[in-house]
Order: sequence, then structure tokens, then C-alpha cells
Amino acid sequence: MKSRRVQLVLRGITLMESLLAAVILAMAIGAIVIPFATGAQTTAQDTRMTVAVNLAQDLMEEILAKSCLDPNGTEVGENGRSTWDDMKDYNNLVELPGFIKSLDGSSVTDAAAANMTRKAFVMDDWVSGQDTAHPANFQRVVVEVYSNWALVVRLSRLVYMGT
Repeated sequence: MKSRRVQLVLRGITLMESLLAAVILAMAIGAIVIPFATGAQTTAQDTRMTVAVNLAQDLMEEILAKSCLDPNGTEVGENGRSTWDDMKDYNNLVELPGFIKSLDGSSVTDAAAANMTRKAFVMDDWVSGQDTAHPANFQRVVVEVYSNWALVVRLSRLVYMGT
């Protein structure tokens, strides 16, 4: 009887047992790794959104710091952002990936902004009840930030120009 017990112990594992162990191990590793991969992806998306919102807010603040109406009444000599003196100067501004600039002209070097595009639009706007035959009392400022040409964030602000 003793020899039979020794025989069972020395027999080893079969191919089927090995495959079953491999499947169980793969499932366990997947269950451990998937949350980490999902977390990394979510962190990357959050970083992209944070950078996009910051880029949009920075440009919106830069535009809103300017006068609604052109102070000198002419666009002569206004050949870049450092010389723009009113909000309308920013209309149709497009900064392509890798060429987003801050107000001082320095490039935005954040790696998360590498594939981002920033656009600005400034247009006259009439509110409900306002006669459109008269000049607009408001300007709408819209700043959009895209990542790989997909819209990430859009900010819009209605600014009273005064009369």
C-alpha cells in the first residue's frame, strides 16, 4: 500500500492541469492590471482637460483685458498680439499644435499641449429684445481648444460694450 501512495505523489501534473493553472493566472493578472491601466488612461484624460481649460482661460482673460472698442480707431501698426488693443483684433485667431503662445510671445511647452489647437472668435451680438437695426451693445467672445482636432473645451462670454 505504501508504494501506491508514493506513486501518486511522484506522478506530477498533467498538461490539462498546467493549462488550467495558466488560465487562472492570466485571469488574476488581468483583474489586477486592468484597474491600473484604466486609472492611467483617466489620469491622461484629466491632464488633457486641465491643460485645455487653462489654455482657454488664459486666452479668454487676455482678450477680456482689452477694450471693447478700438481706442485709437485704427488697426494701423497692429501686427501681432503684443500690439493688439481691442477685443475684435482676436477674431479668427488660430494657434496650431506646437505654436500656442502666451501673451509675452513665449511658446507653451507643456507636453500635454503638444497636440492642441486654440481658436478665438469675437463678434457683435444682440440680446433678445434689442433692435438689430442699431449697433450691437454686446460682443460675444468664444475660445475653443482642440486636442487632435477634437473639441475639448469651449468658453463663451458675452461682454457689454456700453453706449
